[in-house]
Amino acid sequence: MTAAIAIARVNPAPLDVLELRAWARAYLYSIGELTLHEAVDVLQRDAQRDGLVKQIGQDAMQQIISKNFEAFWDRSHD
Repeated sequence: MTAAIAIARVNPAPLDVLELRAWARAYLYSIGELTLHEAVDVLQRDAQRDGLVKQIGQDAMQQIISKNFEAFWDRSHD
């Protein structure tokens, strides 16, 4: 099996995907590539679409998003 096929067969957990996407969008926000609404709204919409809000709850989902933004907030808004 080639590496490309092995990678294609991996289905990451939706929670892990949210975590990584939140970090990436927080980074893009911190360097001015996205507005705060652009960065967050798509995460919310996708979490609802993927059933994460139903699975872990709105509060837990927002905590995941906010902790990633907090890491960049201090650096970009001193």
